[in-house]
Amino acid sequence: MKCPSCHKEVEKGSLYCPHCLSEIPWVREFDSVETQLRKKEQQDSGEESDREGLSAGKFIYNRKRTIVVCLAAAVLLGAFCYRQLHTFSALYSHASQQFEQEHYGAAVRSIEAALEKKPNNESANILLAKCLEKQGKLKEGILILKPLVKNADAGVGVYEELVSLLAKNGQSAEVRDILQNSSKKVQEACGEYMCSPPAFSIAPGTYTSLQKLELSGDYQRIYYTLDGTDPTLESSVYTEPVELNEGTTCIKAIGVNAKNIISEVASGKYIIVLKTPAAPVVYPKSGDFSKETTIKVSVPDGCKAYYAFDREPDVNSTEYEQPISMPVGYHIFNVILVAANGKTSKLTSREYYLQY
Repeated sequence: MKCPSCHKEVEKGSLYCPHCLSEIPWVREFDSVETQLRKKEQQDSGEESDREGLSAGKFIYNRKRTIVVCLAAAVLLGAFCYRQLHTFSALYSHASQQFEQEHYGAAVRSIEAALEKKPNNESANILLAKCLEKQGKLKEGILILKPLVKNADAGVGVYEELVSLLAKNGQSAEVRDILQNSSKKVQEACGEYMCSPPAFSIAPGTYTSLQKLELSGDYQRIYYTLDGTDPTLESSVYTEPVELNEGTTCIKAIGVNAKNIISEVASGKYIIVLKTPAAPVVYPKSGDFSKETTIKVSVPDGCKAYYAFDREPDVNSTEYEQPISMPVGYHIFNVILVAANGKTSKLTSREYYLQY
């Protein structure tokens, strides 16, 4: 506090100024209204500033928290969407759509991703094989499906696609093997690929007459050989019944159906032993005759007789149909029998001398 007289500093509580010895009046200080208002304003301003600072900090905190929450939600949503888009069902569906739109490369990528999740899924493997087929990769498609048919519970669809690929790749033998060892249900579903060996109209064996052999089956073409060798697509094409002549014939045949599946070989051995008729019996016996006489020939069933006078007959000679009048003079009567199988008997000759 300062002395009111000399205005020098006086220690608080002193009754007199040590400098001028003037009495120091100690009066309790009271803030004026103006001072109090100013203090109030400063206090309010400080509180408001504090509040504004607090509010600004809270706003920044809330904003950061909101941003963090939004980012977390976005990450979670992205992860969820990614997982949904990369499920087996989603990948398979996408692959199917790409296949329908003929985008086979994209379809392959999607279906391979799906198979990483379910490697043994039949539908996915079939779709992959179809995509590879469209890309001309028949062997790759076959390799995809072959392991599946080893499973006893493999579905019909697997067999249908596999035999289709094998047929297009020219693997007829494998088609036959697979279908022969499959269930009746599979064989019915793949009936158009079934190809049984050709059927023979007569059973192999020995016959005493000439035969005509017919080959049949549900084929586009039938190929055959008569020398015992296995037929190929370069062998004779069957168009009419095969004539089996005297002797032994070993015939083999294959059929090719509409799917170009080649059947197994059908074979048969035919032995034709033609019976030769005995020499014909002729009446009367050789001799001299003095009256009109007829010549008779005994002709067995299934044979025809051909005759001639004074020369040997053949199938172009006169056919015997009724008794013949013996000609006047000296003549040699010759006759043969020809069986239905074409075999010719030995010649029978008679010498006749007719003189009235």
